[in-house]
Amino acid sequence: MSLQRLTLSFAIVALSGTSYAHPSAGIVVDDQGQVFFTDNGGNRASLWKIDAEGKATRLSSAGWHWLALDAKGQFAEDNLKKWFEQRITMNFGRVGLPDSHAVLLQADGAPFVVDREGNLYWGNLDISRLSSEGKVTLPFPDLKATADKLGGIKGLAIGAEGSLYMTCPSAVLKTAPDGKITTLVHPIRLSDAELDLPAGTPDEYKPFLRGLAVDARGIVYAAATGAHCVVQITPDGRDTVVLKSEKPWSPTGVAVHRGDVYVLEYTNANGSPNDGWRPRVRKLQADGTVTMMFTAE
Repeated sequence: MSLQRLTLSFAIVALSGTSYAHPSAGIVVDDQGQVFFTDNGGNRASLWKIDAEGKATRLSSAGWHWLALDAKGQFAEDNLKKWFEQRITMNFGRVGLPDSHAVLLQADGAPFVVDREGNLYWGNLDISRLSSEGKVTLPFPDLKATADKLGGIKGLAIGAEGSLYMTCPSAVLKTAPDGKITTLVHPIRLSDAELDLPAGTPDEYKPFLRGLAVDARGIVYAAATGAHCVVQITPDGRDTVVLKSEKPWSPTGVAVHRGDVYVLEYTNANGSPNDGWRPRVRKLQADGTVTMMFTAE
């Protein structure tokens, strides 16, 4: 598929107002330890902030599926609108933060992330890279066939060394600066986790990984939405369950900050919106302590 057709397809999805049948995976933490997450549960849809003291504040009434922090504030709202109208990118929402150069970006069409140089990556099979000047490239030409075989890309994260990490339903992939794609782990087998996925889900898609984050040591934390748990994956590919969610909760998104892991969870995350999607945020500290930070009423 050409770059023009690829970006056009994302734009059409966003224009059509298609409702994606899964709860949000959007959660990020800034340098001050403030947690931001999206709630797309029906009439409650909102973008939230939890400050360093634990106070939760609603920032806007728009809660999209994915969320990223543009730490340098390089993507201006006018440019994002222009590029979307030109069919260069999918649709991104932008929310400025008071007393900060950083901004929050939201999207529905595909998972996305902003790296430390200010490049924005997004995609479901191919990955597109957008510079702050509006240049779009396809940096990983060999990715599409692999991602398609593994069930598509469900989450993106940037590692400390600048590598792009991706979740597929039962795999974590990692890219190198030269564009080479490596498989960190596949398949993931969680012997002590109870699977909870819709009937007919292929075995090769279990435990259905979604959001992920990578710490300074290169350790990946991924939301195993279909297994009610968060999985830790070491650089040599060993996976361990580090946090479990009691039914009906399941993790959908993960963020890391100074050794702590922040987890966005939803009720009925593998069901339809009619089952009721209600979010909460928990923090897993390095010593194993788990703290409830937010629960929607």
